Amino acid sequence: MNRTPLPALVTALRTLGSYGDRLSPADATPEQLAVVAQAVEEARRLVAAAHRLPSTSDCPDHPHGPLDPTDGLCLLCRGRRHRAAAARPANTPLADVARTLADHGETEAVRRHGARDVARAQAAAGRGTHKYPPNTRRPYDEELSR
Repeated sequence: MNRTPLPALVTALRTLGSYGDRLSPADATPEQLAVVAQAVEEARRLVAAAHRLPSTSDCPDHPHGPLDPTDGLCLLCRGRRHRAAAARPANTPLADVARTLADHGETEAVRRHGARDVARAQAAAGRGTHKYPPNTRRPYDEELSR
């Protein structure tokens, strides 16, 4: 049980109790009923929040996610931040990527420019995208050349 929303729940229930004293069936208006319905929904939301397990981290995206033992921050968010920081800018000029491929090889080109740009450069050069070169000969070419 999560005890964090309990003070807000107590306040919401007190507010609902006060509506019971002020509201009578004879002179209830649709506006008053809408306010009561909103207070009931808020109380239901708080009860549901109290039933959930308490958060093990302060992360709003991953309340029950794993924590880094060194500083207690969310490991899932740290991984996302790390990937975003390590992302290479896309759309490097193909000539630069091709030069890196020729000089240093595919592994270094992927490290410098990213896999997407290396694949684009290889496809533009017509290499590295297929295991075997494409068959450009058509079967009827021999018949036409006779």
